Amino acid sequence: MDRIIVVTSNIAPYRLCWCEELALFYDVTIVYTKDHDYERDDRWLQKESASCRIIKLKNDKDEYDALCFDVIDVLKKDSEALIIFDGYGPKTNLLGLLYCKLKKRFTYTNVDGYPLGEESSRWKLTIKRFIISHLCTGFFCSSEATKEHLIENGAKSENVHVHNFSSISEDRIISKPLNVKEKQKLRKEMGIETEEPIVISVGAFIPRKRYEDLIQAVLNCRSDCQLYLVGGKPTEEYLRLSQGSDRIHYIDFVLPDQVYRYYRISDLFVLPSQTDVWGLVINEAMAEALPIVSSDNCVAAKSLVDGNGVVYRTGDVGELTKAIDVCLNKEKNRSMAIRSLEIIRGYTIEGMVQRQLPWIRKYFGNKQ
Repeated sequence: MDRIIVVTSNIAPYRLCWCEELALFYDVTIVYTKDHDYERDDRWLQKESASCRIIKLKNDKDEYDALCFDVIDVLKKDSEALIIFDGYGPKTNLLGLLYCKLKKRFTYTNVDGYPLGEESSRWKLTIKRFIISHLCTGFFCSSEATKEHLIENGAKSENVHVHNFSSISEDRIISKPLNVKEKQKLRKEMGIETEEPIVISVGAFIPRKRYEDLIQAVLNCRSDCQLYLVGGKPTEEYLRLSQGSDRIHYIDFVLPDQVYRYYRISDLFVLPSQTDVWGLVINEAMAEALPIVSSDNCVAAKSLVDGNGVVYRTGDVGELTKAIDVCLNKEKNRSMAIRSLEIIRGYTIEGMVQRQLPWIRKYFGNKQ
């Protein structure tokens, strides 16, 4: 069986699902550098697989962005495998890309998105353009917007293949939106008694998520809604903003196979991030038939918010407040929920791999 080596920093659940789907067609080895991520709970990361081989590179201090020279040993050992680098930024990936370039070895680089809303210095942009135009050969990327970004930075259009990035399998997409009775039943099972609309956001409680904007917006809404922030311990600022209100609720980290329950009791998903390279929580919320409100610095919103929600200017609490009120209108909320399901059926892990397979097969065909 033809072999694929995926080089990544850590093994996120969605990354493992993608590799295991590839493993239905190829022999897949995952090579990774770290067991921790300062932005995520360690329980979120994966270390075992039933269908993929997993190799941890030498990183004794568990550095966040380690330079693991033994990646070259892994690449040398199997000169016939297709190498897929998960991103071009990590030091170990850059070392691997440089090695493959020197050996004239074709690679794919997997690109989830790009940092909207972040300013980079001229020298960083120059280095980025050099990597994309000279070290990378082929690309798999999340969306047409990401493809345009890569081309603007020196990639050749014919070498960039869009795969509709996702973290969800086909069987995780519900068939239709839950009705009021179904949501109320699930809420009671979870010990949540409110009959008011629920606004939800899911993610680590870190500054770039701008949850303070969302807290203020919900408190200013005309709608009598409740806000559930899922993913950590509230900061002092969050607690200060929500002091005296019974509308703001904080839920600690929830494992991926349980977080869907919180989506299902909710009526609207909001992602207020200052920047998000993609924003997979939007995919996950849409799979549970939620309308979406997103800041315009989340790349996922460019592809996934189309008649199923509102995109607002990052940091504009007034716009965010109005967007929430619009999307909680009962008639609009129902139609947006249906639209979310229509869109997200085109964004699954199975679909990603099916879009990649022709190019992977072409690579192995050219090797014969």
